[in-house]
Amino acid sequence: MASGEDNLDDHNSMASREDSLDDHNSMASGEDISTYFTGTHEVQECLEGQGEVDLHTHLAKCEKNPGHKKFVPVNQLSVEHFPSGYHDNDVYDLTKAMADLTVRIAVKLTSPDRPEFVRGTKDPYPCYNTRGQNSLRTGTGRVWKVTKYTEGDGPYITCPCPECDHSDTPSKVWWEVHVWTARHVVFDDSEARQSSCRLWFDDDKSPVVKIYGWKVHVSNTEGDLCGLFCVTHDVDVADKLEKMVWRFIGLRGKVQEKYESRRDVDKLTIIVSHPHGCSKQVSVGHWVDRQGVDRLTRYTYTTSTCPGSSGAGVYRLGGRWLHDHPHSGVNSGGLNYSGVWLD
Repeated sequence: MASGEDNLDDHNSMASREDSLDDHNSMASGEDISTYFTGTHEVQECLEGQGEVDLHTHLAKCEKNPGHKKFVPVNQLSVEHFPSGYHDNDVYDLTKAMADLTVRIAVKLTSPDRPEFVRGTKDPYPCYNTRGQNSLRTGTGRVWKVTKYTEGDGPYITCPCPECDHSDTPSKVWWEVHVWTARHVVFDDSEARQSSCRLWFDDDKSPVVKIYGWKVHVSNTEGDLCGLFCVTHDVDVADKLEKMVWRFIGLRGKVQEKYESRRDVDKLTIIVSHPHGCSKQVSVGHWVDRQGVDRLTRYTYTTSTCPGSSGAGVYRLGGRWLHDHPHSGVNSGGLNYSGVWLD
């Protein structure tokens, strides 16, 4: 059994594992790609010039999940929304803690360096046809770490956020917020600098609180994994996020101890995402298939997703790692599939 301390060790030692996930140490070859793990990626693209006004139109006209009956708005979630045998306050609390750290990612630029095809297939790589263009797309991510910097104690002298970049008095104290998502959501540094993460977007009345993309720290194309660094100099936002991270760590360890032995029996899978770039939703299902990719894995699952869910953490109840496999897309058989992560 793992404890909260084990989870803390995972959190503190993650940096040593991240370098091995970059493209220059690729863990997958074209031969490893199967039809289970290719298909339609699930970023939400907006019509040129429409921006966020277009998102509710996509929500209303969704063809994959008309009416979104298998999604639960995060503010309406209760223990009864979990399957029989899992009406557990700890599972509920952990799901809410994951939701607190889940962000809606908006990207306003498509990198000219996006590949034409998903490696090892003839499937078009997302947004290849809009390379170099300013067009909005949305996905999902999850915060996992917050680091404070002060003048002279970091990669920049002052806060590198867009507001400070155009200010005569930039903040000398700022926080770096690490967000995990899928690489097809944020491909490289050029896209990172044109991205933002909306925090705590729980319903249409939620205040707009954003942190801003800065650079990509980890990127793996065929594994569809991206570590996005964001920045903020808002002390209240940083303090709130940091407290939420520690609460999540404690609950994750508690639930792991309780359900690790059942992880591969009932195969319960929970996703918190922003379908169509709109407010936060929870979906519950189970995983179907697991594929090993070197020392990593990826999954297929029945848990509902939509365009805009790309990059959301796919949590398998009882799982050990603080970060989860990123949601990637839906295959030709109708199963959703993930990118890679540790098992």
